[in-house]
Formats: sequence, C-alpha cells, structure tokens
Amino acid sequence: MSLAEIAVPRVAYLDVAAALPTVLIVEDERKLRWLLMDEFRSMGIEPLTATGGYEAIRVAGESRPDLILLDGLLPEMHGFEIARFIRRIDADYHPHIAIMTAIYKHTRYQNEARLKYGIDDYLIKPVLPQSLAGLVRRVQAAAS
Repeated sequence: MSLAEIAVPRVAYLDVAAALPTVLIVEDERKLRWLLMDEFRSMGIEPLTATGGYEAIRVAGESRPDLILLDGLLPEMHGFEIARFIRRIDADYHPHIAIMTAIYKHTRYQNEARLKYGIDDYLIKPVLPQSLAGLVRRVQAAAS
C-alpha cells in the first residue's frame, strides 16, 4: 500500500466546481472555535469568527456570510435569538444558519428551531468533519 493510499483526505467530497461559501463561526469556547476553523480551512475556506451574539449580528450584517454556524448557548444571548436577529437584517439576505448544541438534542427543540427561528440545520456536538462538509455541500447546492 502506498503512502498516497494511506493519506486519505479528512473531508468528504466537496463540489470543487461550485464556489466555496463564506462562513461565520460563532462559538465562545476558544478550543472548539479553533478546531472548527481548522476544519473549514482544510476545505479551502477561511472562516470569519465571532465569540458572542452582538458581535455575530454585527459581522453577519457587515460581511453577509453564506453559512452561519452558531453555538446554541452563548454568554450574551441564545443562538436561536441570534438567528432571529440575523434573519431580520435584510429581506434580501438569506444565509444558511446552522445551530450546534450538546444540550438541546430532542426533536421538539429541532422543530422549534426550524419553525420559530429560521434555523436551517441542527448539529449535535461534537460536530464531525463530515457534518461540516455536508453543510458546505448543502450551501453550495442552494447557491447553484
């Protein structure tokens, strides 16, 4: 077996013909934020970051990323509320919003997040690289 056969890419297939989305990671835990940044960088995406709700809303309004990956529990406000604010920034701005959580796992929370707050995806922590690649693929597909 060759070294090339052993060195399998960590990230699932991405559509390289489609434009890579811009990404905003909103996570207050530094270690997890850096891990997520590394995963997106391995896909060729240089993510924007925010550590709290007000910063996330500001960055989303200024930069208008295609994908916003929100921690469910942040110090200033809940991820659901941040999503609600971002959905109201501009009627023409429709980012793909995903919530990451280790607490709100029940289907009831997932349904409420989608219906009441406009959440597009719901990820249970720990977030796997395949899940992030899937998010990117869905954003690419929606843009094409």
